[in-house]
Amino acid sequence: ARVNDLARPAPPAPRAVRCEDGTLVRELAAPPDCAALMAVVARDAVELLTDPVARAALRQCAGDNCPIVYLDTSRGRRRRWCSSEVCGNRERVARHRRRAALARA
Repeated sequence: ARVNDLARPAPPAPRAVRCEDGTLVRELAAPPDCAALMAVVARDAVELLTDPVARAALRQCAGDNCPIVYLDTSRGRRRRWCSSEVCGNRERVARHRRRAALARA
């Protein structure tokens, strides 16, 4: 219900503007207010949660104590962590330390 309420206001309106070199670029018609920005985020959430294909790609990070949920768009849909550089690296370091401790014992 909260997401639906936030999605109700009109999102910021884009417009096409011609640059000095003649190319068209997109910019907002006016500075958006907070409700308009939240509407964009809420509409994306509604789209994600109601699309069965996208919803099936939602994953929770396998990192210890990591609460992040992400959209797995990897080729084989086998991604395990929200970030390979952060949670994935922590897992690899922990695995290395376990192996090193076993080797010393």
